[in-house]
Amino acid sequence: NEKALGHSVSRSSNISKAGSPTSVSAPHSFSRTSVTPSNQDICRICHCEGDDESPLITPCHCTGSLHFVHQACLQQWIKSSDTRCCELCKYEFIMETKLKPLRKWEKLQMTASERRKIMCSVTFHIIAITCVVWSLYVLIDRTAEEIKQGQTTGILEWPFWTKLVVVAIGFTGGLLFMYVQCKVYVQLWKRLKAYNRVIYVQNCPETSKK
Repeated sequence: NEKALGHSVSRSSNISKAGSPTSVSAPHSFSRTSVTPSNQDICRICHCEGDDESPLITPCHCTGSLHFVHQACLQQWIKSSDTRCCELCKYEFIMETKLKPLRKWEKLQMTASERRKIMCSVTFHIIAITCVVWSLYVLIDRTAEEIKQGQTTGILEWPFWTKLVVVAIGFTGGLLFMYVQCKVYVQLWKRLKAYNRVIYVQNCPETSKK
């Protein structure tokens, strides 16, 4: 039991190190040949053996001690390095992605200043949109009244045309404003989806047959 506990603690420590920024370049220190004299198959990232809960997979063409890796270790490495292929053999990983259930979604990891900026931005945009919509409503309403008066008199005064131009400019500006801001929020939504996406790396077909 003490050996099993020590093995578990050692693996947890190694995985946490693998997720650190300094470990992103860890695969660069490996060669394509075995560097471990042990006869047991071990993970190339955390250097721990596989078990029933975390079996080892063979996602690329690397051989020797670099042949195996834990799914969780590789997922963490892919997210931290933003790489979709092995940096040694250049084999592109066969990956399957799916979103977590909505109730299990996690918030984006942002600093307090970033959260404040987003909240201020959302508040400002709501106020700005409200002002634009209200201003357009008032201008359109008054313009409609002047059109009715012009139909009775047969003359449309220059203030009517001025208001019409203002309405057109305001409407166009409002559309452009909404388009730009929607792009910002769409990018934020994509970031949130990517953050809550689970990546499953499959075995390389050639190596899994061996």
